[in-house]
Amino acid sequence: MFDTSEWSAFQSEACGWLRDHERARAARFRFDRDRSAYVLAHALWRAVLAVSLARAPREVPLDFLPSGQPNLPGTSLATSLSHSGPVALVAVGVVRMLGVDLERWPPRIALDELLPAICTPGEAEVLGRLSPGPRERALLQLWTRKEALLKAFGTGLAQAPAAFGAMAGEPVRLASHTEGPPCRVLDLALPAGRLGALATSLDMDQYRLLAPLAG
Repeated sequence: MFDTSEWSAFQSEACGWLRDHERARAARFRFDRDRSAYVLAHALWRAVLAVSLARAPREVPLDFLPSGQPNLPGTSLATSLSHSGPVALVAVGVVRMLGVDLERWPPRIALDELLPAICTPGEAEVLGRLSPGPRERALLQLWTRKEALLKAFGTGLAQAPAAFGAMAGEPVRLASHTEGPPCRVLDLALPAGRLGALATSLDMDQYRLLAPLAG
């Protein structure tokens, strides 16, 4: 976990580590702070992978499938990245499937009106019993689980979040992946101001969350 604003002095060097399509996307950001956070998050992602693979950051074979899912061909690793504002969360592991999501808490927009788009009927019923404050937090935590699962399965929002449940720790299959392995999703214990979740295939034995790292 990184606060990218602490690494802003390295932005020029960081930009050189990115692929052409990443630099093109960074150039489309309207605000400098968003562009800087994107560039530094993607560079720090490569720095973590470089340590994991014992290679230089420019030699990390990070690629992206047509779905947008990150891929590390020729290695036994899976990886995922999420960032919210200046904070970036990188996941890497010796697993078949991996996804991570990070969100700001409290959110800047009201979430209640998004409940039908996020929840299964059963999840909506459970959340509907909560008072407004706890319900909003539970709904955002549920969203992080579903986003992490969609990243792990490589579908993105092509799969409707309300079409599958996401109970923490329970095996999850998507209708579009009935032949593949299931995943499970775990809530992450993050510092105040952030909620997050980690989804992996069932071959994960353990995980460790590193403390926020500064430049």
